[in-house]
Amino acid sequence: MLNFNNKNNRTMKKYNFLFLISVLLLLSNCTNDFEAINTNPNQPEVVTPNLLLSTVISSTVSRNALTGWNNGNIVSQLTAKINFTGFDRYDWGSESGLWNHYYGNLSEIEQILQISRNETSKNTSYEGIALVLRSWIYSNLTDNWGDVPFSEAIKGQTDGNFTPVYDSQEEIYTGVLADLVTAETLLEQGQPILGGDLLYNGDLLKWRKLTNSLRLRYLMRVSKRKDVSAEIRQIVTEGMIFTSNADNAVLKYAANSQVDSWPISIGRIGGFDEHRLSKTSETLLKDFEDNRLFSWFQPTDNKEDDPNLFAGMLNGLSEDNASTFNGGANNVSRLNQSFFYDAPDAVEAPLMQYAEVQFILAEAAQKGFILEDAKTFYENGVIASFEYWNTSQDFETYLSQEGVAYDGGLETIMTQKWLASFLVGLESWYDFRRTGFPSFIVPGQDNVNNNQVPVRFLYPDNEQTLNTENYQNAVSKMGSDDINVKGWWEK
Repeated sequence: MLNFNNKNNRTMKKYNFLFLISVLLLLSNCTNDFEAINTNPNQPEVVTPNLLLSTVISSTVSRNALTGWNNGNIVSQLTAKINFTGFDRYDWGSESGLWNHYYGNLSEIEQILQISRNETSKNTSYEGIALVLRSWIYSNLTDNWGDVPFSEAIKGQTDGNFTPVYDSQEEIYTGVLADLVTAETLLEQGQPILGGDLLYNGDLLKWRKLTNSLRLRYLMRVSKRKDVSAEIRQIVTEGMIFTSNADNAVLKYAANSQVDSWPISIGRIGGFDEHRLSKTSETLLKDFEDNRLFSWFQPTDNKEDDPNLFAGMLNGLSEDNASTFNGGANNVSRLNQSFFYDAPDAVEAPLMQYAEVQFILAEAAQKGFILEDAKTFYENGVIASFEYWNTSQDFETYLSQEGVAYDGGLETIMTQKWLASFLVGLESWYDFRRTGFPSFIVPGQDNVNNNQVPVRFLYPDNEQTLNTENYQNAVSKMGSDDINVKGWWEK
């Protein structure tokens, strides 16, 4: 009698063995080809400096212009707001979004530095550019908040230190200025840039000019606390600074791009309309018959008004007073529509401009730091600002009138520098804190800061909870975490 059960068992064992061999072969093949099959050829695994650099430049320079629009123009009273007037009234908090933005980009810059210093991918030009951008960001951080993390700020990436100490503003500026000197040496070597440079498209000569122009900015910033005359003279003598508007460090936006666009143009129309011509700007621009009035602002919307009427509003008003000022929003001039509808053709995001450099040199000459003619630098700065905004003006008449004609005084220089700082981040606020000019910037009637213009932002809440000990040490050294506590360079 045949045993069918034994036959079936032998058959099943044979099939199971063959199945097991097939599975092992399949797994072996999958394992061997796994990397190739699961690698996206369009998404590189190793981040290169050019990719990081384009992201950092686009992010930081756009944010700088947006900060100029939302904060810089307001605190310096170049513009005013018809509603949401808290910042204009000095109801200030930490501006933690800006803090996080800066430190987030510093992490990206640290990656550029690590890659560009690596022996296999060494590139002194990327390293130099990264140091320039890092210096610019740290100067903004310390000018906005005072003592901030600097020497240990990005150590979390390398040694897991997520509670960095706060360095003094003096230490930070010492480091910033030293880094810019190093950057100039690195850029001078001329190693080619292989992409990612949205400011100068790989033109290292212009990066060197920006490096030294920023040195002038920061040396003047600290000039009340240290003798900077020798360094300024050396920079001027060497001549590696901005010499025309062609050298401006500005981010140009691509047409019809939702990724790389002037940030105001992709926002809501209501956010654009909140910003208006200030009474301060109206008075000065009309007194000087300054045609930048027409480049920056537009006539009122009231059909019963003169169609060429420009009317400004007072800064520092409460919500109710602002919304009803001069009879309502239709009776106060908005910003020129080019800042919303015509961008990117009419708008760029500035980091630094030739006009500013000329005004810095005018101040240096006025103070005796350099021997050149202050009047020439001053007038060059005035003309450069008009040319930047593509605004026509009879300069012979303009530069000879009272209030504009150079009279040897610092306030005349700073008043025109104030006008030229339109949209350049918070530079006009820093200058006002340093010099007290223009003197016509005074707190509005409904301000909530005891008639004082603030000099810093509060530290973010996260610093108080996640970096408590170092936060408390910093506050103890500064005196208090208050918007009226002055930093080292302005005392």
